[in-house]
Amino acid sequence: MRELNRYKVRMLLLLLMAVVLVACSDDSDKMEGETDTLHLVPYTHGRTEVSPSATRNVTLPSGYTDYKGPNTIGVFTTTTDGEAPAIRTFSYVNNQWNSQVSVTNSKVYYLYGYMPVNENIHCEISQILGKDYSQGAVLTFTKLPPVLAEDFSVVSGVLQVSSSNLDNEEGSLAPGNFRYDGKASGSNFVCLMLDHLYSAVQFKFLVKDTYNELRTIKLKKVEMMTDDQLTYPLTVTMKDQDQVGYEVSWGTGTTLSNDYISLYTNEDGETLSTSVENAKLVNGYFAPKSNVASKLRLRCTYDVYDKNVTEDHPNGNLVRENCTAVNKLPSLAYGPNQRTILTLTVNPTYLYVLSDPDLDNPTVTIN
Repeated sequence: MRELNRYKVRMLLLLLMAVVLVACSDDSDKMEGETDTLHLVPYTHGRTEVSPSATRNVTLPSGYTDYKGPNTIGVFTTTTDGEAPAIRTFSYVNNQWNSQVSVTNSKVYYLYGYMPVNENIHCEISQILGKDYSQGAVLTFTKLPPVLAEDFSVVSGVLQVSSSNLDNEEGSLAPGNFRYDGKASGSNFVCLMLDHLYSAVQFKFLVKDTYNELRTIKLKKVEMMTDDQLTYPLTVTMKDQDQVGYEVSWGTGTTLSNDYISLYTNEDGETLSTSVENAKLVNGYFAPKSNVASKLRLRCTYDVYDKNVTEDHPNGNLVRENCTAVNKLPSLAYGPNQRTILTLTVNPTYLYVLSDPDLDNPTVTIN
């Protein structure tokens, strides 16, 4: 009987300890309850394929538009204590921004960041010598590739707002301001101003109308590379004073990097149109350096079908699979925010008779 009573006492003590631990845990959660997720309202310079922003009380610099993704934006939520935090991200999934960024009510932050965040781009943040993060930061990138499939940009300005509905907000988004004040839960929204650091090239793919009467082209892959086979270090100094904005310093290329970068892939292939309005658009990005811009090459892979459409072959018969065309690109404009648009047309060199081998292995010409 005594053993049974002792057992009951032990069980009661254990239950009491569990209740105390739960209560302590609840108190801890309440202390951390002032931390809230930061929501995003981003803008980028208007070379991206998005519609201009509607008229709003929030004033945007000329040429800036809403940014809808798909690139992941990374931010460092720095404070004046000098601690260099890990990168946190905003990711655009299912037509909405998802945040891994948290802030605490009444705490002051300085948001510095870049996009895209991926395993191929390494960035470290540090203070400007003799200053704290309230006066700026240095973003150091190592081994940036000469060609990218994603738009490489930095956060150049921050505007704190209280909701995603900017019709009800006041203020101007401008470069050089990186401060954000944490608020109570449910009120943490921020506008980020994004500036492109890589140059861009946009390809518009078409099929010549006379050739389209004989063959159907399905584009499967677009790749780009440069004969300048180097990777580059980059230092971006952000200055949070007098709206100076940022300074960019490219280092000397070192490590070899000679692979084609995939800009577009579709295993089934996408049928190309003869209409400019329906042209297939593919974007690529390259380091804004003359030795990169003048040595770019494009490689396209596509399938060729005839026009014998049947129920079993709705696209026609596959007559040539994985055709490859390589084009040396003309020297392109380079510099931050620069973009060149090129139209590429699939068309044989000549068309006389159907037996011409060129018919089923057409070239890709740059217009």
